[in-house]
Amino acid sequence: MAEKPRVSFHTLGCRLNQAETSSIAKSFREHQYQLVSENETADVSVINTCTVTEHSDAKNRQLIRALHRKNPAACIAVIGCYSQMAAESIQKLEGVKLVMGNAEKLELVNHIERARKSDTPLLINPKISRKTFSEPVFPWKNLTTRSYLKIQDGCDFMCTFCIIPFSRGRGRAREFENILKEAKSFVEAGSKEIVLTGVNIGTFADRSYSLLTVLDALNELPNLVRLRISSIEPTTISEGVIARMADPDHKLVPFLHLPLQSGSNRILSQMKRRYTNEAYAEEVRQACQQVPDLCVGTDVMVGFPGESEEDFEETYRLLNSLPFSYFHVFPFSERKGTPANRMEQKIRPEEKKRRGALLRALSQQKRSKFYQEFIGKVRPVLFESPNESGDFTGYTDNFIKVSLSTSSTQDLKNQILPVHFLETRDETVLGELVSSHSERI
Repeated sequence: MAEKPRVSFHTLGCRLNQAETSSIAKSFREHQYQLVSENETADVSVINTCTVTEHSDAKNRQLIRALHRKNPAACIAVIGCYSQMAAESIQKLEGVKLVMGNAEKLELVNHIERARKSDTPLLINPKISRKTFSEPVFPWKNLTTRSYLKIQDGCDFMCTFCIIPFSRGRGRAREFENILKEAKSFVEAGSKEIVLTGVNIGTFADRSYSLLTVLDALNELPNLVRLRISSIEPTTISEGVIARMADPDHKLVPFLHLPLQSGSNRILSQMKRRYTNEAYAEEVRQACQQVPDLCVGTDVMVGFPGESEEDFEETYRLLNSLPFSYFHVFPFSERKGTPANRMEQKIRPEEKKRRGALLRALSQQKRSKFYQEFIGKVRPVLFESPNESGDFTGYTDNFIKVSLSTSSTQDLKNQILPVHFLETRDETVLGELVSSHSERI
């Protein structure tokens, strides 16, 4: 019996890419491929790329070259956003046998054997459709604690710094029945938590179905315990979403990641964001008033062209004034093909670095303060696989990372157990199981 061909997967970028890689990996498993880790030798190496910044493009190229040096005989398939934007240049890189954009990448397994046998790299990069879409669903064979469920793709918002409308196309929804089918496969495999992913989730609309329809349908799935929205744009989050977070009988967890990008109205206008800092602040405050123990996170950019010291200070003040639990800080990166790339008054790299450091320090303070509010309390934690030291970590519903203060002899993976919070340590809360005989949730 011939040995199964080996395939490895390498994912760069966002959680949506991670979700898509999981689906592609399942399709390869169904076609009798053997899945191996990133560090193992493979017959096929799949790179799911990101192109959000020029730095992302450089990382894609570095990975392609590194994989080819490590294993010159492997068939390298480069898929995703970078492939959508730079297919012809990728074809010229040594070792690449197949280049696929975003329109067809979930069908990769149907093209890979042809690519392996071809003398020249194959290019498959059709135009991205604007229609609703469905994706192949395969049964899970390995238990996963948390599953990422793609419900939407693309974006119509056209922010001046963003390449996504070009690399992923315009906004479109995944078919409602197809979403439910994959969600059921996750739960049947044992997943306790489903995380909804997409480019612009709040714009989801499929016929008469809305994001609220999706949330309520998933809420009815037996054995699913938690439902989380990965990120949602300001102005797209409805009162119904917040009401469901506040409802203790609904599985939607108290977690809200609401990208800000800037606290300056002048810069927000230059970015073509669809809100003011006042409207954003009110949205956050209202959510925190309605949802107990809500974790609110955000994304913020420093060094956008023309961002003055006053603009930055306005951003700092807004972030400091609002009840954030953390924020991700990104320096503005020039991206060819975007309006922001053509803007003048570029900010010096050292100034972007200084501003970023100030905001990251503020984020650490915010996280510590949020965690400190729960010291001495008990909260359910969904445990993941143990780390290399055998220690278990996990997350609460409101996204507090928890590590046990002492080693456990139990196998805690994929269990939700009550933990007493003892103290904070860096970006983690140390805790102890309330009882080794606690009921599983």
